[in-house]
Amino acid sequence: MMRDGMYGITFQSPVRGGGAGLGALIFDNGRVYGSDSERVRYDGEYIYHEATGLADVKLKVTFPPNVMSVFGVKNPYEWAFDVTATIDPRRDLGDVQVRTSIGQAITAQFRFLRSLPESVAA
Repeated sequence: MMRDGMYGITFQSPVRGGGAGLGALIFDNGRVYGSDSERVRYDGEYIYHEATGLADVKLKVTFPPNVMSVFGVKNPYEWAFDVTATIDPRRDLGDVQVRTSIGQAITAQFRFLRSLPESVAA
């Protein structure tokens, strides 16, 4: 069964001298969204496969103007690229290979932080 909730993420460039980052992703009934320490936005979806117990994740990663990516790319305008990954949501933490539409991949780390609340009290 898919474990929706909040996941912490950390990542580092595979290029020597490249950047690193940390952020949070929310997995919520097929949707994924979040942000990182540089205000980069993550928006997308996941598909959970009961047969394997794995979830395929697809995200659009949107950078604000003048924010450097871990690959050393920075633009004076908002820009984005797509990423895909497969995670095992049964694990509390682990490494995940992240493939990008710009042809570079990174290894990221994830950690399950908490379940989603059932409802929000007013």
